Amino acid sequence: MKHFLDIAQLSPDELHALIKRAMYFKNNVTYPQYPQCSVVNMFYENSTRTRVSFELAAKKLAMTVINLEAQSSSESKGEAIEDTIKTLSAMGIGVFIIRHVEERLPEALALIDEDIHIVNAGDGTHAHPSQALLDFMTIMEMKPNLRQLKMAIVGNIRHSRVANSLQSLCAKFGVRDLTLIAPDIWQPETIHFGRVTASLKEGLLDADVVVCLRVQRERLLANEHLDLERYRRDYALTKHSLGYAKNNAMVLHPGPINRGVEIDSDVADGSQSYILQQVHNGVFIRMAILEALLTSS
Repeated sequence: MKHFLDIAQLSPDELHALIKRAMYFKNNVTYPQYPQCSVVNMFYENSTRTRVSFELAAKKLAMTVINLEAQSSSESKGEAIEDTIKTLSAMGIGVFIIRHVEERLPEALALIDEDIHIVNAGDGTHAHPSQALLDFMTIMEMKPNLRQLKMAIVGNIRHSRVANSLQSLCAKFGVRDLTLIAPDIWQPETIHFGRVTASLKEGLLDADVVVCLRVQRERLLANEHLDLERYRRDYALTKHSLGYAKNNAMVLHPGPINRGVEIDSDVADGSQSYILQQVHNGVFIRMAILEALLTSS
């Protein structure tokens, strides 16, 4: 694996191998060490979970980590990101973890230097592959029979890179049923896998896993009016609406959570919530990704 850009680039066997390796890391206290490797976090969008998770993952593998602050980088002076990467590569940095508002930018950057590895930590509304993998690691710990799994994703599907990556991973892993639940204006223009409904009750009925997406105010377009009261009434994940799913359904959320908007606290903090387990597992998934970049032939 030269780069980690999108779920589509990897085979089911490769994806399962990453999760298996992450499980190994989770269940052990000593890890292989790669002190010769230097990693840079280049986050041009705000992030806490993903950036810190990649930093912890790299440090657990004894890698040197540099956090590049976008507002103080040379790009703020007009330097192209391509030149920034070439400059840092000349200093000996080999792995570039990039989050950027521009869709498919990591794919383009992967072509500029054959000696580097690019990790997509989220590009616009296109993809967030490491989030999808950590979600499935969390699911498989509790519900490993994916071919019998009924899964629902609720929220702003149209603008969600997480939803895109989850659809791709569901297809790769042969998930039995995926329902994408959203109001008409937020339904996806392209469906990669699954079916769409505007009915929360229909979409959640007998679900084994429910993924609740954040209401992303920053990604709303000018013609998309957000009526929070109506959204809460029709789509919020509450104790009542969760009752449509199976009584042991898992609740996931990529974070950060808007409590009282798309999800209620008694659900986010309840016995069916695996949100903190997702965060915990994210470190191990990202360890597996970083190691695979260095050791794959």
